[in-house]
Amino acid sequence: MNSWKGLAIATSLAALVVGVVVACGGDDEDNGGSGGSSASSGSGGTAGKGGSGTGGSAADSGSGGSYIITEGGVGDTSYPDGFDPDAACASQDFKATLTAANLLFVIDRTGSMNCNPPPTTDSEKCEVQPVKENPNEPSKWEITRDALTAAWQGLVNSDPLPSVGVMLFNNDDFCGFPASPDVVVGPMNDPQLNELVLKLGEVKPKGATPIIGATMSAYNYLWKNKDSFTGNKFVVLLTDGAETCDKDVASKAYLIGKANEAASVGIRTFVLGAPGSERERAFLSQIAWAGGTAKSATCDHSGSDPEVGDCHMDMTLQNMNFAQELQKNLEAISGEALSCEFEVPQPGPNDPAIDYNKVNVVYTHGDGTKETIPQDTTVECSDPTNAGWQYYDNKSKIVLCGSVCDKVKSDPKASISIELGCVTVVVPK
Repeated sequence: MNSWKGLAIATSLAALVVGVVVACGGDDEDNGGSGGSSASSGSGGTAGKGGSGTGGSAADSGSGGSYIITEGGVGDTSYPDGFDPDAACASQDFKATLTAANLLFVIDRTGSMNCNPPPTTDSEKCEVQPVKENPNEPSKWEITRDALTAAWQGLVNSDPLPSVGVMLFNNDDFCGFPASPDVVVGPMNDPQLNELVLKLGEVKPKGATPIIGATMSAYNYLWKNKDSFTGNKFVVLLTDGAETCDKDVASKAYLIGKANEAASVGIRTFVLGAPGSERERAFLSQIAWAGGTAKSATCDHSGSDPEVGDCHMDMTLQNMNFAQELQKNLEAISGEALSCEFEVPQPGPNDPAIDYNKVNVVYTHGDGTKETIPQDTTVECSDPTNAGWQYYDNKSKIVLCGSVCDKVKSDPKASISIELGCVTVVVPK
């Protein structure tokens, strides 16, 4: 459990009671706020990115009453004494839930995974002789197997329960890759965990590295079976080497394009580069960027030098401890995939349509005080300075960003409500 610390975060957030209220006020008023469209973010994953409305003091005085917005949309957004936003704006309550995650791990089990990681065995030496140089130290595969096992064990008690599968490449001790996962994506209960762990235990690393074929196969599987999955979909690619089965430059460009296409239909791609992938930093960085999980908005995905790129989770840098970096990165994936994202419930056929310029997120602290979290599209959602929220996935989801996500996660008695119908509080640009 400790090797995937982000899971505790997901579990605590899952306990939140998320209320959504629909306003009585008219939908024809549009005094500010932001709509926003879906876009890929920089660091750590995707986030909605859209325009923002104006600041200033405003009130939405529809038939349901008035709603006070703090001057400029920033600063103290707590409610005045005696002000009940539900009484002023709401006529009906809905429940929203945290978004479930579906993760397909695409894992390298090629011959070079037999080696001890640096500094015991450097990557060049491993390519020449892919064996464990020091039998008393773990191989890259053993480190990967144990880290994944611990991570998956921690997922069993998560709520909402994620679904997990694994696809290993190669699958024929040469350049083959499976058409479907070795363990299909399924709810992470005890039987699923046992099947995943048993599959890892059967692996004897050998053969070449078909990154392109395996990743394309993962996309095809998630897309063809999309109706079977509720929530977000992720490919988690981990490799310790360069593509050795399809060296055509056009094939790499094709996969990068498909990563972008997959992200546009809700399949994001995390990329972890283990020691041995140094020569493919540019390629792996471009996949992460196109796949919507770039580490920052300014990371290098230019492809100008095969060994230069830092948008992915690079575990090959000097003085890095592979085991520690892998654990840290799995925690980061956990945090991105399993927390701080909420579904926007859709109204029933007899309810008023949602006006996405009139949506507010209210954080009720453990002590009962309320705070309106503003919508902030001035910086990327993953930016630590972002203390607001953004839309994601065609406004079907709301993501708490940066520091506000951290603040809510640290409050075990917190609750979040999504209020519909009152003009949106925004951080002005």
